[in-house]
Amino acid sequence: MANFKTPFEVEVRCHFETCNETFKALPFLHSSLQREVSWAGTFYGLKLFKLGQLLRVSDDVIAGEEPKCFLGWKGRDVGKLANIREELEEEISAEIVNSTILKRLGGRGRIGARNEIIQELERLGHHRLMAYQGTSLVGHDEPLGIKVKLINCPVLKWPIIVEFEKIARTEEEARQFEKELYELSRQLGLENRLVREEPPTQLYAAVFET
Repeated sequence: MANFKTPFEVEVRCHFETCNETFKALPFLHSSLQREVSWAGTFYGLKLFKLGQLLRVSDDVIAGEEPKCFLGWKGRDVGKLANIREELEEEISAEIVNSTILKRLGGRGRIGARNEIIQELERLGHHRLMAYQGTSLVGHDEPLGIKVKLINCPVLKWPIIVEFEKIARTEEEARQFEKELYELSRQLGLENRLVREEPPTQLYAAVFET
């Protein structure tokens, strides 16, 4: 794979049974979560998945907006207290001129839109692995300086998951953010609700290990 410098996503997750339980524990989410997204995500490449990488095509719909499609790649999780991954995401609703993700995978960077990109993933040997769908409430909490997301997906081990996220430019910065997000979860009394398994890992278990 080519060597590209990529940002790191740093995420801490906690689980709940219902939305009422979630907002009771985290009342600040009421004002932080600003948009609802209906999504369907399809993962590709069993070999990549077993190497700890994630390759996904996501179709997102926000009320009042045109549907959008994204190609996403995430590197191996290097976190200890949080999930830390290199992350790339490209919109593929229309033709993409120069795909860093496809180049990283050894494919052609200049290619068409969604269907052509999926064909290229298949050509590279990254076949469809699994898929799920759900809804998310997303937003940004200014006082805390974090992205927030509430995921509702019944097929996962935990039907309601809340994510706190920061984006780091370097792995060193990611380590610092990891400590900050873990400390935030501790201050909010979420230690017993922390989830180390990311949604794709939970999905894999639900599809292939049950």
